[in-house]
Amino acid sequence: MSLKRLIVALGGSEYMESAVAEACQIARRNDAEIVGVAVMDETLVDPVEAAPIGGGSAASDLRTERTAAVEAGMNDAIATFDRMVGEAGIPHRAQRFFGDAQESLADALRLADLAIIGIRHAFDYGTIAHADDFLGRVARASGRPILAMTTPARPIDRVMVAYDGSIASANALRAFAVLNGFAPSVVRVVHCREDGVDSDRLLEEGAAYLRLHGHEAETTVLEGSPTDTVLEHAETWNADLLVMGAVGRRGLSRLFLGDTASNTLGRSRVPLFIRS
Repeated sequence: MSLKRLIVALGGSEYMESAVAEACQIARRNDAEIVGVAVMDETLVDPVEAAPIGGGSAASDLRTERTAAVEAGMNDAIATFDRMVGEAGIPHRAQRFFGDAQESLADALRLADLAIIGIRHAFDYGTIAHADDFLGRVARASGRPILAMTTPARPIDRVMVAYDGSIASANALRAFAVLNGFAPSVVRVVHCREDGVDSDRLLEEGAAYLRLHGHEAETTVLEGSPTDTVLEHAETWNADLLVMGAVGRRGLSRLFLGDTASNTLGRSRVPLFIRS
């Protein structure tokens, strides 16, 4: 299945240029257009804490300062996007949104095939970071696959798929298999052993689907907590991409929900392909 419209989050962080570079590679392979999205997230601009008596002026000044910083960051990010994609000769345009970043990105994805976002600092422009579960919430709200990029960008040749039999993990596996986004030489399907679950059967059904779509697939059963083990195995196996559901039956869901997200995503050096 060809990809014809890609969304790239223009957040101005060190991960943004990796996201734009990867978008150019995918767009070139699919003859697709790229839409850059910049968001003035009002939830990050407004001071969260209540202003003390007599502190209204300071709160207003802080909002003005943050707004100016975000506007400057948006302008710089759009200029970088236009330069990189223009040099690649790919059709593109940029859009500005004002409001909640999750809602804005989900709205932009309604008629798009894939979002490519920096794995951290999606739209903060150096102000306040988004919540740890931002990527998972966008994936669930939009129903679209999301590629979360680390830095630097690198060729995607070895892909690991975390598959636990849940609808979300099946959706992620299927989206990866059918979208013409990558051309890996090998795909490894992994499952963390759990009581009462036939890991071998789960792995074989996942690998069989990938083979139907022309991928060279192998399988591995992992031991330990999914929250830690999946990323550790992806890094020791030198995976270039990790595919997984935004929610899962058990520990995988905590990669994007709750307290574990900051520790897990904070140390990941592997790009993630997620879908709800």
